[in-house]
Amino acid sequence: MNRTHSFSPNTAWARHLTAPVAAPHTGLSPAEALRVQRLHDRLLTALQANDRTALRSTRQAVLHAAFTPAQSPAQRTALHALVWRMAALLPAARRRGRGYE
Repeated sequence: MNRTHSFSPNTAWARHLTAPVAAPHTGLSPAEALRVQRLHDRLLTALQANDRTALRSTRQAVLHAAFTPAQSPAQRTALHALVWRMAALLPAARRRGRGYE
């Protein structure tokens, strides 16, 4: 089976969850888009490396970024989408025996 990442099966849902976060068309600046993409990449790297410490740190960074009030509506929307992806990815990793907390 061809896998994009070692933690995700080759399904349409898994490909959707691991795809780069698309910037909404509502005015996300290049700096904001880069910030969201970096957080997404950190999350996938931590999952791929099976690094619990990095995963905990990244989860906290994503949640902090998503719920910080001083940001544009477009960035908040993109970060909330990343939070939902993170929430969907982590239980899938647990089911495969990774035991992330």
